[in-house]
Amino acid sequence: MKKIYFIVCISFLILFVSCNKTKISCEIIKPLSNTTFELGDVVELSVTVDAENVIVSDVEIYLDNVGYASKDAFPYNFQIYTYDLKEGNHTIRAVAIADDGTKSEATVSFNLVRYESPDFVSFSDGQFPLGWKDGNWAVFSPGFDDDYSIRVSAFLAGDLSTVKTCDANINCIEFYAKDEIDNWLETDLSFYIDDNFVRKITLTKSWEKYTIDLPPGIHTFHWRLTHVGEDCSSYLDAIKFFKK
Repeated sequence: MKKIYFIVCISFLILFVSCNKTKISCEIIKPLSNTTFELGDVVELSVTVDAENVIVSDVEIYLDNVGYASKDAFPYNFQIYTYDLKEGNHTIRAVAIADDGTKSEATVSFNLVRYESPDFVSFSDGQFPLGWKDGNWAVFSPGFDDDYSIRVSAFLAGDLSTVKTCDANINCIEFYAKDEIDNWLETDLSFYIDDNFVRKITLTKSWEKYTIDLPPGIHTFHWRLTHVGEDCSSYLDAIKFFKK
């Protein structure tokens, strides 16, 4: 009888421990593995975590095995900036950590490629490309494309730069812009087509891509800093004209 009682107790103990066992698992639901992005794109990362009998204390993100970001509360969404990465394959690893130290990992890989349309405007060797109005522009290196960017200071009044398209079939312009990281004032960049105001952009401290539809025909474009102090600067790079 004692033997049967002992076996029953052990069985209940095993069942209790099994039911109350700590369980944590994480999964990267975005991006899908082996997705291809262009250099400069922002990779939207989403991680889901399932936990039983435990509290999730942190979700850590590693980019190519180097700590990148972390969050201690749901939702576990992150942005991976690629403007300073190299072409090729990269790996994102998410590590979910429970309050008892239990961990779960998930990994996804993505590819980075450099796309340059025939109308890509580069600033190699400190030379202003044909069609650019020298004006107040200054060359800044290294830039978005690890080559040269264009930099302007706000105290230099007037148009920042002017460029003219030569293909009437082009119907879209794309460019990257950012604020000088040391600026303490908010910097606005105004974009014009044929001297007509089109859009005002409040710049961030990191490269952001802007895409603007164009009317048919051949046009002249320029950029101008507004609502800033004399110590502010902005940057442009990777300017493309293309047909959608």
